[in-house]
Amino acid sequence: MARLRITTEELEDIRLFYDIPASVTLMAPGLEERANDPPEEFVAIYEPAMQQGLRLSMHQFFREVLRDWNLAPYQITPNGWGEMVASYLLLVVAEDGGNLTPREFESIYRPYRSAGWFKSIPHEDSADYQGIAI
Repeated sequence: MARLRITTEELEDIRLFYDIPASVTLMAPGLEERANDPPEEFVAIYEPAMQQGLRLSMHQFFREVLRDWNLAPYQITPNGWGEMVASYLLLVVAEDGGNLTPREFESIYRPYRSAGWFKSIPHEDSADYQGIAI
């Protein structure tokens, strides 16, 4: 049976491994707390999302996309984070290192809900962006 609680030492190991700034408060959930209902002023983040590229403090680009989509980080599937990070990086490379704005990203991708989770998928009419198939 999987262990459901994380220790303070494990939280500090996560902080060190993912280079999470000390200004970010890490907290293990209480016995009655759930990731889909974190305490006010907190967000829940699953470690698999960190494994797929999510970082804290979160890049402004991703904060703006989540704000526009009205989503919290824990609502994106871990693979969804990997897809968003990879898509962002590929589109920045396509622009020769240019600055991709959240509006440009959102003109290509939209949130898609499946089984209570979200990921980004291309809009049906965004088959190509500057020569890069998506």
